[in-house]
Amino acid sequence: MDFQFAEDFKKLTIQCPPNHYKPENRIAFRWVFDDINDAENFKPVFYKNPTRSRKFPEEAQCKSLALSLFATEKQAKDRFDFFKDSNGAKVYDTLGTMVAQSNINEQDGVNSEPDKTGHFSHHPVAGHQYEKRFVITSKL
Repeated sequence: MDFQFAEDFKKLTIQCPPNHYKPENRIAFRWVFDDINDAENFKPVFYKNPTRSRKFPEEAQCKSLALSLFATEKQAKDRFDFFKDSNGAKVYDTLGTMVAQSNINEQDGVNSEPDKTGHFSHHPVAGHQYEKRFVITSKL
């Protein structure tokens, strides 16, 4: 697979994405801003603050190069509420204001297993164009 962020993977001494991440067909949910075409919607955390991200341990850098997705809409909302409770209303400026849904498939990249909060990391292939495939389903 030709991953979108492969150049940054090469800067790490660890395997990124990890070998246990797998391609699969699944429904995915993501926090986005009102305009699905907003450049921030499908930007991994790493690129929102690269100077800070490069200070992370390599495993965390690799994870921050992935897109954060959720297995269900409820899990996406519950996790957002957790961050809102911890950080206040500013999360709407940094994380998003809406939940969007799409089907991702085996050709789209590789995924970690969802954790207990439903979150999973998705390393997309180059040219994924998720802004054309994700549809906003609800407000956060």
